[in-house]
Amino acid sequence: MRLATRLFASIALLVAAAVVGSIIATDILLRRHLEAEIADELEREAGLLAEFTPADSSKWPEFAALAGGRLGRRVTLIDPEGHVRGDTEFDRASLSHLQNHRDRPEVRAALDSASGVGMDQRLSASTNERQMYVAVRGGPPGLAVVRVSTTLAIVDAQVHAWQRAVAAAGLVMLLAAALVAWMLAGFLARPLLNITAAARDIATGRAAEFPDVRVPELANHVDALRAMHHELERRFDDLRREREESRTLLESLSDGVLAADRRGTVVSINAAARRLLGYAPTEPLPPLAELFHDRQHRALMREIMAGGVVDRRELDFGDRSVVVSARPFEDGGTLLVLNDVTDVRRLETIRRDFVANVSHELKTPLTAIAGYAETLAAETHASSGGEGESQRFAQVILENAQRMQRLVDDLLDLSRIESGGWRPEPENVDVEAAAREAWNPFAARAAERGVRFETAVQHSAATAPVDPDALRQIFTNLFDNALRHTQPKGSIRVVAEPAPPRPGKDGRCVLIRVADTGSGVPADHLPRIFERFYRVDPGRSRQEGGTGLGLAIVKHLVEAHGGRVEAESELGRGTTILLYFPSERILVTKS
Repeated sequence: MRLATRLFASIALLVAAAVVGSIIATDILLRRHLEAEIADELEREAGLLAEFTPADSSKWPEFAALAGGRLGRRVTLIDPEGHVRGDTEFDRASLSHLQNHRDRPEVRAALDSASGVGMDQRLSASTNERQMYVAVRGGPPGLAVVRVSTTLAIVDAQVHAWQRAVAAAGLVMLLAAALVAWMLAGFLARPLLNITAAARDIATGRAAEFPDVRVPELANHVDALRAMHHELERRFDDLRREREESRTLLESLSDGVLAADRRGTVVSINAAARRLLGYAPTEPLPPLAELFHDRQHRALMREIMAGGVVDRRELDFGDRSVVVSARPFEDGGTLLVLNDVTDVRRLETIRRDFVANVSHELKTPLTAIAGYAETLAAETHASSGGEGESQRFAQVILENAQRMQRLVDDLLDLSRIESGGWRPEPENVDVEAAAREAWNPFAARAAERGVRFETAVQHSAATAPVDPDALRQIFTNLFDNALRHTQPKGSIRVVAEPAPPRPGKDGRCVLIRVADTGSGVPADHLPRIFERFYRVDPGRSRQEGGTGLGLAIVKHLVEAHGGRVEAESELGRGTTILLYFPSERILVTKS
């Protein structure tokens, strides 16, 4: 619909509403006013007739006819019984045949009301026109009411005349509205069309030309559109720059980054991801569900497309090892990060092999050194009959050789666990019995220092699905570490209880706590105590014979069972090591 048509339709509707309202108002207000004036006039005329009606009742028919003719009204004279004693429209002979008028509304109102005046409007049976009747109580003796009536056709005629005038004025206003609409359309349409063209140019990214508009309201719109255009250009430039920076950053990453929509279609991928997945720079990529052919890889892609969070899941891509991490987008889709750890795994293998080989090579000479040192110390003690310098030196050599033997043994154990050469064989192990068995070698040393050993095992966690040798080694390392750092008269406590599962992390677990009342670990050292060779107090640990590998071995043994290790500590109050072993797993029973 064109602007002129819309303007004309709007103005025409307003004019039509105003005309209809005026016609209705004319019909109601003007009619009410005219009828009120006629009623007042009829009341005055009836009052005058009541005053001038002759006392002789025989003259009343002629008087009613004469008065009605002079006034142009119908005059009716009614006695107290309601009989018509004179009427303009009936002669003397017809009066006796007329109905009794006492029950007429206006007559009854005039006789019964305090004002002595009654009025009524109704359709006349003789003329079939609306009539107004006004009755006034009074007159000479024998006369009760003088009634004057007239037709209301003149009121209808005047009202209709006014309504025709209003309708004609409305028609003129409609013609004027058409002219005004045409003029306004010509005045407003061109600037609006220019504004529309400028907005369309902005939307399509073309250079926009803004019109000069003299209408203040439209000029404000043009200014706002111009400001919006400049702001959009600035933001688009910023977005383009940020996009180029992001693209450059992604392309420079050594990790592969891949983004897919909710249907699995790859929408963005950098060069590193293409290289890891084996696709050429311009080669199209299939959806995530078809990106791999290996069953394990396809299962991982289904998990990712279902909105799952994947945190550093390692996969084998032929001769390469890739760590995959995935996070879903809020509006659907997912982001994959592919980290090539082939070189890292190769270096780790070389390191483990080196540690294992060196440890094996060191084990034999260390055994020989320890044996000879022990023999030398014994012979020196026997020959000198006491402790001399040679015997003390031999004892130092023996202690350090034994310490190196323990370090080599721990390195071999750690290397064997890390390399996968050892696999746990879980059984239902009695936790309390295993703890007390592992404590036996430390009982004498603990008794010398007055350190108490306690256990508290709940019935529901009395047994744990764990490799018994591994649990014994875990307790041995934890007891040795705790005893070295627990003050005299302190205590070491082992508690076993069921642990609630972490939401979305793992199932039910058996929690084993090993707590001591030792010196504790500062908060800044606590996250690193499970690292190999990490010591909170290196001097004291070496002095007491610690290798720095005990907690690292504990961590790897627990994780080999599918569990996890945590530590809690308060400086000066002691340390608690928390061991979580999954309680829902297939057990291998040794015969």
